[in-house]
Amino acid sequence: MYHKKRYQLPLAMMLTFLIITGCSAYSRSAPQESSPAREIRAAENKQNRQNQHPQNNLSPIPSILSESYRGIFEEAVRTDTTDTLETAARLVERIGESGYPAVDCQNQVNMVNGDRAVDFCRQAKAGKQAELTIFSVEYSGGLTQYDLQADAGELSVTRSYYHFEDGELKQKNTCTYPADFWEYTEEGYLLFCGSYFSQEYYIYAVNDVTACTALRVEPLDEEYRQMNRKYILPVGYGLNNLFLTDWNEQDIGQLDVYDLFDKLYLLVWGEAVPYRMDENLGVGAVYRIPGEEFEQVIRTYLHIDRETLRSKAVYFPEEGVYEYKPRGLHEAESADVPYPEVTGCRKNSDGTFTLTVNAVYMRNNTSKAFSHEVVIRPLEGERFQYVSNRVIPSQDNFDPVWRRERLTKEQWEEFYGEN
Repeated sequence: MYHKKRYQLPLAMMLTFLIITGCSAYSRSAPQESSPAREIRAAENKQNRQNQHPQNNLSPIPSILSESYRGIFEEAVRTDTTDTLETAARLVERIGESGYPAVDCQNQVNMVNGDRAVDFCRQAKAGKQAELTIFSVEYSGGLTQYDLQADAGELSVTRSYYHFEDGELKQKNTCTYPADFWEYTEEGYLLFCGSYFSQEYYIYAVNDVTACTALRVEPLDEEYRQMNRKYILPVGYGLNNLFLTDWNEQDIGQLDVYDLFDKLYLLVWGEAVPYRMDENLGVGAVYRIPGEEFEQVIRTYLHIDRETLRSKAVYFPEEGVYEYKPRGLHEAESADVPYPEVTGCRKNSDGTFTLTVNAVYMRNNTSKAFSHEVVIRPLEGERFQYVSNRVIPSQDNFDPVWRRERLTKEQWEEFYGEN
């Protein structure tokens, strides 16, 4: 059953939403400047623009790699596997055969020739002069080349992006910028962040582009990676709070069961939840979902009784249905969300096991925004349940600033009208 509530969405708010959703997750704008400052800034950057576009004297390394890249990528195109982890791993390995450090852009594959990157980081940290070329494999046929130069503790970055077309890697853009921040972290990450001028982006946002990069240098145990892909990554930190708040089977605390329904529906049924927001951004959609369907999704992955679940949602016992309102415009979250990384595992006496997980937050230049412990109960076959989550206390923990709670009943009625 589906109901709609309508209200007039202000034009300015609609434009803001379109701008936000159109921004790349890999760039952000710097603080805006006054109009005179913008003009001065544009004039100062006029000469620098020559360095923001492909140059003929750049390193010819990608042309050397094109031949070795071709066989793997053409096979991936034939088998429709260009965006898979397996293809990325093969490409990383192939680049490594040329002697260069390489990793995938999502840090899901251990870096090859990482010892060269470690040596560079140590020299740079010591204030020595050092150079390094490192590659990051994209999941769309792209390849990013970072040419790093360190001197007196400062880091200069030249980033070039290539895409595989017509049997070769073709350069699409390049930029050079000083790193405003860089660090080789205890967790084994090379982080750097800086800003550069882009004519296209400047016209759009009247700001420089800020680029933040996180490259895992130190290897991670493959068993931990597999656990991460199975238990943690499918839920992640966006649009839910399963791993952001403390809870257990005796007290599920502040868990948002509606967000869990959205996330777990895909795991249970292999497709996204069909109860979606209205195409008209000014319309609030309301569904009534059969109790058995809603409860099956949640209780497949959490051992929670029906009474507790119904107390955490809007349930109509006479009809045996749950009210469900999909997230709308006012509940959209930032695209800048950390990603999880399992770094430890211990077995418990009751047959469960506890995973230690770090939240890697590239946009905040940290490889450990916070750590948490997730208890997993394995079941028959490949099935399992989440037993608890505990955020490990630390003064260094970042608040989940990307998190946006769902509207309260009063807020929803204010925007969309009463039911």
